Amino acid sequence: MGAPKVYFQEKFACLNSLVFLLVLIFVARTVYLLHSVRKTRQMKDPRTITRHFSPSAPFANTTAKPLKTLIVLGSGGHTTEMLDLMKNLNLDRYRPIVFVIATTDTTSLQRVQAYQRPIPLHDKNDVVGNRSNTYITSSEQVYRIPRSREVGQSYLSSIFTTFYSFIFAFWLVGFQVKPDLVLVNGPGTCLPIAVSAFFFRIVGMKPSAKIIFIESFCRVTSLSLTGKLLYPIADLFAVCWEKLHEKYPLTYLVTSFIPRKEVKQN
Repeated sequence: MGAPKVYFQEKFACLNSLVFLLVLIFVARTVYLLHSVRKTRQMKDPRTITRHFSPSAPFANTTAKPLKTLIVLGSGGHTTEMLDLMKNLNLDRYRPIVFVIATTDTTSLQRVQAYQRPIPLHDKNDVVGNRSNTYITSSEQVYRIPRSREVGQSYLSSIFTTFYSFIFAFWLVGFQVKPDLVLVNGPGTCLPIAVSAFFFRIVGMKPSAKIIFIESFCRVTSLSLTGKLLYPIADLFAVCWEKLHEKYPLTYLVTSFIPRKEVKQN
């Protein structure tokens, strides 16, 4: 009876050692990536001001291959700002575009369908090789995930809804979409998406994926809660106001990412 007991004790000890080693590697990899993100943002001149924001500025010449871009849309003002931001995207470089919308969001999908500029959405027929990516205006690849926190929801109950949303986001980012670039501007829905993308960088499944966070134009002196949580892991963190930039010097200051309409002169 003693021999089997010793055998299982040795196996259990080996298993514990393996788990400890994996956790240690994971922690070391996380610290390294956080340091790498911070160093990259320090190398960019944080005082740079551009008239119009475009993700091509900080990540130019990194690759000639088009970047599969995942964009999270939030209801209301977040969607308005994001669609205005997309007017500055070079759609030959950032394609296909995949949208993520909260399950309770009833307006963002309609806004996408009514978008006047063609969007290079990923055609589902590409999966079986029938067609290549084309510029289409229909929303053929729009994913929905549970919202992390509804407006007015208590923070205690949001712990459970956030965990539920993370499960969906984890599967979506790591096994369905596998984006090269995650572009977000602050809705709560983007939190599990961005964290999942960073997790898959840690484990090496998508080491080159980048995260760009554009703080909402209405945030003048303080970051949103989502912005505070994603500030350490975003490869580029853009803000629109000088006061906010002074408070967070590792941000990328832009005067405006919303294109101004030209005024016709008589």
